[in-house]
Amino acid sequence: MLGHINNAAYVQYLEVARMQLVTEARLAGIPNFNFVLAHISLDFKREIKLGQRVQVETKIVRIGKSSFEMAYQVLADGVVCTTARSVQVGIDPQTMSSAVLPDPVREFLSRFLTPQEEV
Repeated sequence: MLGHINNAAYVQYLEVARMQLVTEARLAGIPNFNFVLAHISLDFKREIKLGQRVQVETKIVRIGKSSFEMAYQVLADGVVCTTARSVQVGIDPQTMSSAVLPDPVREFLSRFLTPQEEV
């Protein structure tokens, strides 16, 4: 064991951050916030050692017709250790096919929109 967390743990951290967004949407009265992960990329800057305090910062960087993109920073003890991007695609839960993001979802996401150049 190398004394640092495994790379698979980072993907789980990002998933927890996305699920927090879903929770916030539901608390805001938006029950139909349905999406699947279409793409994810991570850039590892430095290791996170076992026992360090981990925090994930998220931003919405693009809202499309049927998808949205998120940018993340994974920090350990306040230091950026990993940056990541993900693309989520809206889905129809009945057919599990791509669907246009409903206006209430787009409006909710726009509250967190950060211009790409600021990421």
